[in-house]
Amino acid sequence: MPTYSNSRLNTYENCPMQFRLRYIDQVEVPPRESIEAFLGKRVHESLERLYLNVGQGYRPSLQELLEHFRESWQKEWTDAVHVVRSGETIAGYRLIAERCLSAYYRKHEPFDRGRTLGVELLVTYTLDPERDLQLQGYVDRLVDLGGGHFEIHDYKTSRRLPTQSSVDRDRQLALYQMAVQRQFNDVRSVRLVWHYLAHDRMLVSTRTPEQLRELREQVLTLIGVIQHATETNTFPARVSPLCSWCEFQPVCPAWNPQGAVDAAVNASPPALVAAAAGAHAPVDELQRLEREQEAHREQNEDEQHRPPRQ
Repeated sequence: MPTYSNSRLNTYENCPMQFRLRYIDQVEVPPRESIEAFLGKRVHESLERLYLNVGQGYRPSLQELLEHFRESWQKEWTDAVHVVRSGETIAGYRLIAERCLSAYYRKHEPFDRGRTLGVELLVTYTLDPERDLQLQGYVDRLVDLGGGHFEIHDYKTSRRLPTQSSVDRDRQLALYQMAVQRQFNDVRSVRLVWHYLAHDRMLVSTRTPEQLRELREQVLTLIGVIQHATETNTFPARVSPLCSWCEFQPVCPAWNPQGAVDAAVNASPPALVAAAAGAHAPVDELQRLEREQEAHREQNEDEQHRPPRQ
């Protein structure tokens, strides 16, 4: 039984065909990374390094933090990184990242709120022991405030600032909370904290035990849908604004039928094209979902700041 993550679940909800290409067929495509995802990785690496140093008793200066970021940006940059949005420049994205780091540093210095238990911390949770369904995720930063009170911090570099009601419905950090409560015996409360770095804003939410039970049932239902799709080989492509950022577009039957045929020859199982019947979504549906899909894309880009380890 596969291990699920919020990113895996999001992928299926956004586009079942992409889910199949990535997780089932594991189709190999040329390296391709959006500038947004590249920026997110570099920012997260810099904040990870900051808190690791602080945990060891050394507080880097803001200048040191920015120098590390610039060195990492230059070292990791490849031609596979692409800019999708017209009118945007690489220099402009780098400036945004530096502003994010500078604003965060100035707001949270001297970084002494609670004890950081881990950065990029792997947490796991057994969603259903009988079916051996496992969830996992990487917490950007887990903080012990003492007395059984914890905070789960997540760093977002997207341009979209969600509403409070939106983060109150967010699935990702709530799933992490379930894992944290399973892993630590003395948990009395957990605060979910999002840092929207481009806006210099922090949003906070909490979950009740009943809300977590409902979330567990919702995730189990979604996993059941994914398993049924796998058994029936039903993975339609969902055309949306997200397609511009998808690395599988060259082999997707909605965009390149011949490329899909070529991919099907090398995929296992080899029924890729058949699974894409009825791939094109109605135009009115695309219009209705466009704003929602854009929000999902930015959320996925933030989740993809780390190398795939699922």
